[in-house]
Amino acid sequence: MYSKLLNTGFFLLPLLVCTEAAKFALPFNTNSTAIKKLAAVAAEAAPIQIGVALYFQTNPMGRDNEIVACQINEDGSIGSHKRYKTGGKGGAAPVSTSDDNGKIAKLQLASTNDALFSQHSVIINGNYLFTVNAGSNSITMFLVDPKDPLKLTAVGKRPTTSHGDLPVSLAYSPKLNTLCVANSGKRDGVACYDVDPEKGLTCTDKEPLKRKIGTVKDGPAGTVSDMFFTDDQKNLIVITKGNSVSKEASIVDVYKTYPDETKKSKICLESVRSKISEAPLLFGAVQVSPTKIFATDGSIGVAKLTFDPKTLKVTLPAEDKQTIDFQSATGWIAKNPKHSTVYVTDGKMNRVIEFNYPNGEKTQDQSFLSGQPGNLDIAVGGDFLYTLSPSNVALAANTSMIQVMHITGKNKFQDIGAYVFDKDDDITAGAHGMAISCKSRTIKKKETRSLLNFLPFL
Repeated sequence: MYSKLLNTGFFLLPLLVCTEAAKFALPFNTNSTAIKKLAAVAAEAAPIQIGVALYFQTNPMGRDNEIVACQINEDGSIGSHKRYKTGGKGGAAPVSTSDDNGKIAKLQLASTNDALFSQHSVIINGNYLFTVNAGSNSITMFLVDPKDPLKLTAVGKRPTTSHGDLPVSLAYSPKLNTLCVANSGKRDGVACYDVDPEKGLTCTDKEPLKRKIGTVKDGPAGTVSDMFFTDDQKNLIVITKGNSVSKEASIVDVYKTYPDETKKSKICLESVRSKISEAPLLFGAVQVSPTKIFATDGSIGVAKLTFDPKTLKVTLPAEDKQTIDFQSATGWIAKNPKHSTVYVTDGKMNRVIEFNYPNGEKTQDQSFLSGQPGNLDIAVGGDFLYTLSPSNVALAANTSMIQVMHITGKNKFQDIGAYVFDKDDDITAGAHGMAISCKSRTIKKKETRSLLNFLPFL
């Protein structure tokens, strides 16, 4: 149960059985003077903003699932972590053994290392944290201690049934006090729940899963990609992949919401469905304006979708397809409102690509220096960007890590290192999801210390 330091030969003993005492280090072959200068310039320009804690799920196939709560230090690096059992099991989406041309593709698909083919399997809002348990068709709710973000308390029945098979994505609306889960298996569909800090989750649907999606048996094509509430919380959006080989369109379902307290179910059972043939592999998505949604697509790069709040239809104008050169498995996306940018990761390439919004032009790309084959989930916490890079035996990567970049402005972000898990930590290839507490801290100029002051051996 020891988490190693990147580029070092020693580790620290844990403080508690469930707590890791690992520290943070620079990436391989990095000029420490350059990073020190970067931090100093950033501190002079403005106070540094940082998150409070980062969370992801271990999701080991067929075994007890856990939430890992990681401390975020004042320099943006990852500190110690604690683990909490969800009461459910980890799992993975079934993978087709062959592609549409009859060629064996299982190894190729496995090398992307995405167990659920989705975004938002772990989410946080205020003091509420939610996760799916794909191997037991369930979800779990935790309360985050506002004084200690690494202290989680399970709430209500643990776990709670997702009412379907293979739950892969979650969305929560504080305005509606409602959590929804998208099931991507044989019993597919969206179920919604009332959220109570004492009782936990109570399904509000008389007929759970009446919001059908129509997923396929084996993925990744034809499976649920993402789900989220629009910024005004008037609509719930569910994105399902198409199939680029058989030329099947991606699907975007928009469900109208009802904030009226007299209604038990606050999410409409019927959706307005749009088919996006121009982007057959829609994946992660973020809303960047009332009428624009940026979604990744493994066949093109980024699709700048147009959303009509009146008709609830979603379209993709021909000029709004943004290609990504040399992409392999583009999937996850995160928004940075401070700089009006979004960041995109690739499961088979160890880099982050930045696009600005609303026009969606590519402004920068940066590679991590860790040697990992790629990254899954991505999140922004203050002035720092975090990616989850699980172990990937198919691509000769035997360690899991959280990689970090420091954002100092638009078109300005740099790899500052990674928090590496030891083999005994048992963070497997199934690790999934990433959420950061939105209660960001601001470190004032006079309190700001250089990144190097936190690095233990330079």
